[in-house]
Amino acid sequence: MRYVLLGALLTVALVACGAGGAPVTDRVTEAALRARFDAWVSAWNAHHPDSLAPFYVQADYLSVTWPTGEVKRGWTQESEYQRSFLPTVVAMNLAPQSPRIVLVRSNLALVTFPFTLDLTAGGARQIGPGQGMTLWQKEGGAWRIYAAQLSYTGGVKVRV
Repeated sequence: MRYVLLGALLTVALVACGAGGAPVTDRVTEAALRARFDAWVSAWNAHHPDSLAPFYVQADYLSVTWPTGEVKRGWTQESEYQRSFLPTVVAMNLAPQSPRIVLVRSNLALVTFPFTLDLTAGGARQIGPGQGMTLWQKEGGAWRIYAAQLSYTGGVKVRV
């Protein structure tokens, strides 16, 4: 299932690119998106739904896959899930390593990153490595996530 979604995200990025061509090189735009990505990670680690909302396109075509494999389609499903799950979080440390930003177009970017996640929620602690992918589009002056997938890539240690 994860690989199907990963393929779908890549397909979306390629289709959005048109007939192909090289990615855009723009260090200023990349730096702005990197700052936005870092702010999104900080918002996740704060685990408060209201601080996360501005990072997502709030439309039916949003697609988010959580590390558990749960898929949420549209902002309504995603925001409801965030509002039910995040209050159970006691501590969260999402730590991306070396995010790679590819500007597909000047207003469309794919960010891929390995990560570690140390999460305490619902009375249990999970620690594990993973891989993340987010598709961002700039609209109304702000970069927003159109699709995201976070998947564990190794064994997740669960401690109770």
